[in-house]
Amino acid sequence: MTDHTEFDVAVVGGGAAGCVVAARLSEDKARSVVLLEAGPDLRADPPDLIRDAFHMTRDWDWGFISEPDAFGNTLDLRRVKMLGGTSQITRFALRGSPADYDEWEALGNAGWGWNDVLPYFKRLEMDLDFADQPWHGDSGPIPVSRYYHLDRTDIHAAALRALEAVGFPPVDDQNRPGAVGVGPMPMSSRHGVRETTASAYLPVDRTPSNLAIRPDSQVADIVFDGLRATGVRLLDGTMIGAGQVVLCAGTYGSPTILMRSGIGSAEHLREVGIAVRLDLPGVGANLADHPQTAVDSGYRGAARTTPVLHSAATFHSRDASTDAPPDLMFWVADPGPPDNPPQFEIEVVLLKPRSRGTVRLRSADPADPPRITLPHLEDPSDLERLAKGYRRAWEVASRPEIRRLCPEPLSPGMDDDELPNAIRQTAYSIPHVVGTCAMGPSPDDGAVVDGLGRVHGTEGLFVVDASIMPTVPSGFTHLPTIMIAERLSEQITGLGR
Repeated sequence: MTDHTEFDVAVVGGGAAGCVVAARLSEDKARSVVLLEAGPDLRADPPDLIRDAFHMTRDWDWGFISEPDAFGNTLDLRRVKMLGGTSQITRFALRGSPADYDEWEALGNAGWGWNDVLPYFKRLEMDLDFADQPWHGDSGPIPVSRYYHLDRTDIHAAALRALEAVGFPPVDDQNRPGAVGVGPMPMSSRHGVRETTASAYLPVDRTPSNLAIRPDSQVADIVFDGLRATGVRLLDGTMIGAGQVVLCAGTYGSPTILMRSGIGSAEHLREVGIAVRLDLPGVGANLADHPQTAVDSGYRGAARTTPVLHSAATFHSRDASTDAPPDLMFWVADPGPPDNPPQFEIEVVLLKPRSRGTVRLRSADPADPPRITLPHLEDPSDLERLAKGYRRAWEVASRPEIRRLCPEPLSPGMDDDELPNAIRQTAYSIPHVVGTCAMGPSPDDGAVVDGLGRVHGTEGLFVVDASIMPTVPSGFTHLPTIMIAERLSEQITGLGR
């Protein structure tokens, strides 16, 4: 471990992206890298709550809470404050559709189409079921397993039969390009043990000598010489110099660090008393998510503690072209903790929402949590599609394959007048938040970074995490975040020290 106050690169945030970036950049032994993580480093003795691939913990959380919606509802927003970040609780490895990435390219981000990003998905992956397929990797650091050898519970298996009976085609590999239908959820684990980016990319016994990992080091802001980033300042006032600064603090963290550094909407910065260094209105805007509602089947039978297995059923709404990504998904899982009594729901997920939220500063104090306004189905299309998805899920839950195992009545069907308002009040975030430092060619259109992750209008400053996704993928966001880190690490390396 090095003990410098000056580094070639400072990586801010040791989460799903930051661990990857720090590991890849430190492969050049002539480059000194520091990885600054706000939480602890538990790699030497990971708790069982983290190792267990079938469950998640609420410990080591940032404690963020969303702003109240129109009904006064708030949500706890899970973000893990620990080396490895939210990869310490995520379990799922859905990439999304090739059309998701072609959409990024169509928005002006050259080099981000499906054919461009596929090599990086393959690089990160060791697929334990389909490694022989040309769209999968066989030797990457993240194992992907579907646990075919484990039986689903009776109610889970019944739901799969019901979904196939109403026309969902069976899919053995949800990450097969173009796959639409029902099949097992791929998981980023092996033999029931979760693999995080901390354990996969930065094993504790193989930390490179040119990489300094500094846990419990929360960054307050970026230090500049004019518009060139020259380092960062920690909450305790410690200054760390760097030739390049790479923000990997996530969809909530990266925009707030930029704003505290004077980069963001000039109007908002003045409101909270921060001097404007660069007016970049897209910082903290464009917050996209996967909103969700659920149909309760009325199941109150047996549950099991472990394993808890999941399946996904993707489909297109009537508003979506079959050439576009599937925009709706049903998510089902074995009944298990923490539900008490055990329940079985068909969760309805809107994969391609149009509504957007924001991340804003509460004050100039870096210890203050941000004000996070989630997208609340403001776009009429989002509410309409989620309502139609609910209606279809209700029809599936009414099938005899499911009803024979459910003594209690299922969620009410509701008429066309009742259903939209009920969904608006009860929809919730998964959360798969992205987009608050969106990638694009022009700041005038809300972009914060260019296609190389460089913050528009600055020098030596990058953002590499889920916040740069211009739209949310139709899969989950964990693997796409790692893919972005793999790809942009290579680009940053090519830009030189």
